[in-house]
Amino acid sequence: MASEDVVGKSTGESAVTTIVNLAEEAKLAREGVKAPGYAVVSICKSLVAGGVAGGVSRTAVAPLERLKILLQVQNPHSIQYNGTIQGLKYIWKSEGLRGLFRGNGTNCARIVPNSAVKFFSYEQASSGILWLYRQQSGNEEAQLTPLLRLGAGACAGIIAMSATYPMDMVRGRITVKRGMFHALGTVYREEGFRALYKGWLPSVIGVIPYVGLNFAVRIVKG
Repeated sequence: MASEDVVGKSTGESAVTTIVNLAEEAKLAREGVKAPGYAVVSICKSLVAGGVAGGVSRTAVAPLERLKILLQVQNPHSIQYNGTIQGLKYIWKSEGLRGLFRGNGTNCARIVPNSAVKFFSYEQASSGILWLYRQQSGNEEAQLTPLLRLGAGACAGIIAMSATYPMDMVRGRITVKRGMFHALGTVYREEGFRALYKGWLPSVIGVIPYVGLNFAVRIVKG
């Protein structure tokens, strides 16, 4: 189980480029003189901007996500969806606009906090890694290198995945009428806290190179 579905990756990457730059600017600004409330404002900006980027990117591909699920679960003996265009048209005709975005709220409830935590964590991790790097003799004026950015991105991916993994895990157990929080409560009561993190390790291993390279490459290109 990955932190983001494949269908939303390219759109999400495009939507967050500005957010990455915002995090970098905030990091650099902290090295100079700043007002007492700057840190709080910077934290809020990172969280809000990351969350908005995640929500927008997920909503933009919500119809495709809905169609993907319907294609996966439809009865092979009673096929209603025969492809992307035909499938989207069928949903539009049978369910209307709301049908195209059904389930998007649940997806956003998972993606928005994940993106918010990820970009905030990247800002903090990059600052911390740079500070540690500058403690070494001869590196007092060093700047973040692609390798250091890769490390910061990997840290951000691990933190974001760990913070929101229970929501990702229960997504497959959500009942149509009761939703995510009911599913979380049911899993916790019936299987305990550890059940909320089943499959966490392989998910983290998968997200480390993706998020790390994403931050490192995008900022180098920018």
